[in-house]
Amino acid sequence: MMPESGYRQFCPVAKGAEIVATRWTPLVLRELMCGEMRFNDIHRGVPRMSRSLLSARLQQLEADGIVRRVQRSRGNELGSVWTLTPAGDALREVVEAIGKWGLIHGRQNVTGEDFDSTVLMWALRRRINRTLLPPHRVVIRFDLSGVARCRTGLRLHWLVLEPDGVDVCLKDPGHPVDAIVAGPISILIDVYLGYRPWREAVRGSLTLDGSRTITGQLEKWLRLDHVVGRDLPIVPPRPA
Repeated sequence: MMPESGYRQFCPVAKGAEIVATRWTPLVLRELMCGEMRFNDIHRGVPRMSRSLLSARLQQLEADGIVRRVQRSRGNELGSVWTLTPAGDALREVVEAIGKWGLIHGRQNVTGEDFDSTVLMWALRRRINRTLLPPHRVVIRFDLSGVARCRTGLRLHWLVLEPDGVDVCLKDPGHPVDAIVAGPISILIDVYLGYRPWREAVRGSLTLDGSRTITGQLEKWLRLDHVVGRDLPIVPPRPA
């Protein structure tokens, strides 16, 4: 329930907004709907949100019946993960609709302060088509200019693609780099959102360097030949 006991209206819009329209809550739900379950992974999708506030939001969503905390073992360690309840899963269409509206009508409100490279790289990680990856490690370095002036706006990122998982590194992981993508973050965001074709971008402001075998596959590996909100859902459907 939102602070000050909510809107004090019986209207369903008011009741729903009291739970899901508080600051950061839709983005936390987005991360959960995209498959993130561990606290640290959820936080990587909302890096400008304090960890204490994220913890409080998750606890409130749990109290509201939107998420549940489940104990799971990882090797010899026991930890908790967060999952959506049926009521939380029923919000997928709501979050998807907000995203599609923003894709069409919110573009003019995007400013340089929104160019958070850490958020972009986490989103690209989620887009990877793992079925197309080779059976060996591939490291792609991103050298981005024009990133937001914030603690999560970093020029360099490394995307590490391995047969058993994909990760984003904020520091050099120490592996040989197979390809480098360099250029303005604004252009890569436009490509990610489907406002600009990948091939047009690499003929213009984005540059690719490295193995042609790798650079020639990046478009398909990162699903940049598709459009978020049209060919690809903003929020993935619930797994069957």
